[in-house]
Amino acid sequence: MRKFLIFLLLSIISLFGINQIYSYSEINLIEFFPQKRITKINFMNLKYLDKEYLMNYLDIHLNQYYWSFSSKKLIENLKSINEISNFEFTLHPSGVLDIFIDEKHPFMLWNDDNNFSYIDKEGKILRYNFSFKNLLIISGKNADKNISKISNIDKYQETIFENLKKIYFIENVGWKFLLNDEKCFLISVNDFEKSMKILKKITGLEIYKEYKSIDLRIKGRIYLGKKKCLT
Repeated sequence: MRKFLIFLLLSIISLFGINQIYSYSEINLIEFFPQKRITKINFMNLKYLDKEYLMNYLDIHLNQYYWSFSSKKLIENLKSINEISNFEFTLHPSGVLDIFIDEKHPFMLWNDDNNFSYIDKEGKILRYNFSFKNLLIISGKNADKNISKISNIDKYQETIFENLKKIYFIENVGWKFLLNDEKCFLISVNDFEKSMKILKKITGLEIYKEYKSIDLRIKGRIYLGKKKCLT
């Protein structure tokens, strides 16, 4: 009977992976594998990151004993990496640790006084050694700290921002959206969604074709200009 139970337990481990047993069971596997070590670490689904970069963030290493492996610590380590959006991992009885990674795609390319960085929708820097194409460029000091306020810009890129070229952020002044046809929109820092509703109405008017700029930065007022917007 005891041999059968041990065989059954090992079968479950092989099927689901040790980290899941740690997470969802009180069974202590250390007594079954007291001297077992991690023999291989696989990072799966990587497109932009490399293994060496990821290993710098993880408190695991080859030949590490199973008894010292902490799934909770590994979860914390992986969550601390800005470039990762989601992950799964399994530590197999064979000694192989498989880590499946979903990488974030950059939201924009941030130009901070000619220092360029990839950032996500929360303004976190993504340290990719990879050249992404067709990303919007956002310029300005502290643009990273405020970019979350325009994180919904994607849903307007087929309408209001169909010809969007660049975005400028001027602290305590507002946003400047420069279009390919030399038009631009200027809005306040915190009223993005409200400004989109106003712009949608204005850009749908025939008179819009006569103007180059729409300035909504002063609450309750709309300024239209015929001069070309400067980059």
